[in-house]
Amino acid sequence: MTMLLLTPYQKKANEKLQEFIKENVTEIDEENNQKLISVKYEHFKYFQQLSRNSNISQLASKIIPESLFVSLISQYDAFLYRLFKVLFNIRPEYINNSERELAFSQLVTFKSIESARDYVIEKEIETILRKSHTEHFEYLEKKLSIQLRVNLPIWKTFIEITERRNLYVHCDGIVSSQYLKVCRENDCEITGIELNQKLSVDLDYFKHAYECLYELCVKLTHTIWRKLIIEDLENADNKLNDICYELINSRQFRLADILLDFACKQVRHYNESSRNLLIVNKSLSQYLQGNTKNAVDIIESKDWSASSDDFKLAHLVLIEKNEEVYSLMKKIGNRGEVHKGNYKTWPLFLKLREEQKFKETFKDIFGEEYSILENPKRPVQELIEEQMTNEKKTKTPKRKK
Repeated sequence: MTMLLLTPYQKKANEKLQEFIKENVTEIDEENNQKLISVKYEHFKYFQQLSRNSNISQLASKIIPESLFVSLISQYDAFLYRLFKVLFNIRPEYINNSERELAFSQLVTFKSIESARDYVIEKEIETILRKSHTEHFEYLEKKLSIQLRVNLPIWKTFIEITERRNLYVHCDGIVSSQYLKVCRENDCEITGIELNQKLSVDLDYFKHAYECLYELCVKLTHTIWRKLIIEDLENADNKLNDICYELINSRQFRLADILLDFACKQVRHYNESSRNLLIVNKSLSQYLQGNTKNAVDIIESKDWSASSDDFKLAHLVLIEKNEEVYSLMKKIGNRGEVHKGNYKTWPLFLKLREEQKFKETFKDIFGEEYSILENPKRPVQELIEEQMTNEKKTKTPKRKK
């Protein structure tokens, strides 16, 4: 959203400067590879301000993406802090063996053993977080007795973006030998990046970094959740499915596909219904992207004949047996297995909603006309559409009276 607002600002500032230069500035000579120009005295202050505006806009387009990128990694670090706090609360034995010493003068300031324990946890987490991002994972792997980085392709990307963050914090984004060393040790993709090169953060790179951290956080959370709180598997399955569904709903299909694959490959699920939901959403994500064959292959990997009617309905929609869909819709009726709101908002019915027979069947079941209930757009999407509309209006030539 910020970059969306920055771009027209920078464009306008540059256009005003160039327009002024074209009409009021004369090039008189060149010295040391720099142009010498002539500006009338009465125009100088105005020219100076236009130049300053242009420089500020260019500086903003550099500083703001870099600052937002650093903030993105800081948000990940804050997430990790909360994760460690939860970890020590559900597994107090991890901290009970801590060798951290407290002076008697410190100990007497605590009102209870619990207060002293909270203090030790706080200091333990601070010590862990002062280490590198690789060492964070090594610590977790040792405590949990589990390999967190096996079958994690995003690890290389994670190392690169965290090392790039260090460059912006300490070296103004200029490639250091430390950055190259760590990236090479972890087989990161740094082709074309050389020592002392200035790195940038464009929108594509920022999005890539965001998706990497999102994926890593979800996978890390659910791996620990499922290992340490087995009795809470129902909530874990529900939350993971909710995350994937929201990604589909907001059309973030790449992330949805990655996390649905992760979810479906879990060794254990709460029950068959939980697993079925994940399979349906995995197929649905492919279906909405137009990858019909993939969608069919995923949904047909399971026999749905013994499943409940809502899953049978999803199966029929995804293999596009529309007539059978309408028959099953009538059979389900308005008894609640598939709610009225589901037919209006569930992405599963996105294509069917355009068909007249779907609207007629909906009316037969619920006794009312089908009306579209759109999901609210994201603010950034609305801003983009508004800007595009305004640009079209600006470009449209006015008719002469």
